[in-house]
Amino acid sequence: MRQSSNGIRTVSACGVEAVATGDAFVRRSSGLVRNISARDALILNVMFMAPTAIFVYGIWGAGSYPGINLPVTALLAMPRSGGDYIWVSRTMHPTVGFAINFFLFIGLLSVAGAYVPWFTQLALAPLLYYNGFPGLATTVSTNEFTFVAAIFVYLAMALIVSRGGKATARALEVLFALVFIGLIVYVVTLLGVGHDGFVSNFNRLSGMNYSDFVTVGVGAGYVGEIIGGATALGLAFTYINFLGFNATIYAAGEIKDVQKSQMTAILGSVVVFGIITFVAYAVTDFVMGGAFIQGAGSIFAGTGSSSLPYPPYMTILFRYATDSVWVFNIVMIGWTAMVLAAILTYVAITVRFIFAWSFDRVIPAAFSRLDRKHNSPYLALALVTVVAIILQWAWLYTIFLTFFLYLVFGWMIMQIIGAISAFLLPSRRKDVWDRAPAIVRAKIGPIPVLYLLAIATVGLSVWIAWGSLPISLGQSLNLSILAFTVGLFVLGGIIHIVSWLWHNARGIPLSLAFKEIPPE
Repeated sequence: MRQSSNGIRTVSACGVEAVATGDAFVRRSSGLVRNISARDALILNVMFMAPTAIFVYGIWGAGSYPGINLPVTALLAMPRSGGDYIWVSRTMHPTVGFAINFFLFIGLLSVAGAYVPWFTQLALAPLLYYNGFPGLATTVSTNEFTFVAAIFVYLAMALIVSRGGKATARALEVLFALVFIGLIVYVVTLLGVGHDGFVSNFNRLSGMNYSDFVTVGVGAGYVGEIIGGATALGLAFTYINFLGFNATIYAAGEIKDVQKSQMTAILGSVVVFGIITFVAYAVTDFVMGGAFIQGAGSIFAGTGSSSLPYPPYMTILFRYATDSVWVFNIVMIGWTAMVLAAILTYVAITVRFIFAWSFDRVIPAAFSRLDRKHNSPYLALALVTVVAIILQWAWLYTIFLTFFLYLVFGWMIMQIIGAISAFLLPSRRKDVWDRAPAIVRAKIGPIPVLYLLAIATVGLSVWIAWGSLPISLGQSLNLSILAFTVGLFVLGGIIHIVSWLWHNARGIPLSLAFKEIPPE
């Protein structure tokens, strides 16, 4: 320990000089426990990406980009990189780091606000309807039921997260198993039925005609092309699912053997999720037919009509592949497990955001307090739960959350900033760069591989950002929604600047904390 010229005490730990307790950091140790294994981390990343949400996103993509080839988008979307609060704040600027993390915080809880209606209106309601309870299906589809259900869902998620990282991992394991079983039943059933069988069953069970869906699809522009403009632009919808493969970076302080486990979790989740997405899309495209899926997307987009009781998402269309309602039930239970698992990961990860902000004193230090028994940041969890419920209300009863139409565009801004931060790391933070693992400092000749990855990430992000905007289809760009997306970053920056000024006025220079990596 030594005294600096400005009177702030610092302490050296593991070769990193950190600001001591009572000054910029809240305490010398985070207090978090490393009890998450590599397998736990991999499952967390996969469930964060919400694997079988592709059954919805695929129809969205088909409706927005006629001619899209969904299996190919699964292959194109796989490579991805992202930044995070700690590294951007330490490499570029603390305000920039907080701004992008604030955007992600609001974005994730807003997506959770969309997922609760998926649980009630697109999972529970169809289950009841197709099992002979149409009245109950109508009841659970109401906004009132959905809001009450949301309160119970978020309280249940808070209870799980409050038990600590290990309890969260165990819950995700159970949900992952249900998702996997549902996906296997979906794939095996479709392959067993075959294309001709699906056509016959659909015509017999739905009361509609398969050819009508195909006609709508062909009329919308489906040509079965392998890679074209529609596939390139429609990649944005598959890319939505791949966002978050590195979610465990926010829980790094709780992961055992962190370097090895993170490598396994991040790379492994990309591979696992990529296989799930490609197989599901390829089997659906092969059995149901590309033009049929395009027709379903066009009907969802409003350019065709359907007498089906629910939007023609792939899970709903699957009901007409087989006579067995129990086979459908298994698939829907798996899909429900995906929705709940995604919400659980969003709550768990956003709690870590609040913890990190509090540990740096950007927000009140109380939010970094830990439950003594489970080492869980209970006040941060309470804040996340309250914010999630408020945003759920806004999602159901106001137009506020429709402004998240350009969420992917905003996420690409965040990713571009993260890539720039990575590019600047060797020069701006040579002390951190020199201590980084060898794989991070790898070079091709004299050029760090990190430079090449950063440049590639920026290019890919710009491409996806363009594909996520409606101007790519010649539609008008909603400037108010675009301004709202950018405004979230600005609001985050303002919050950080206000905190910075408030602390400096009281003799607590936050700048010292952002010169170092927080202690573990």
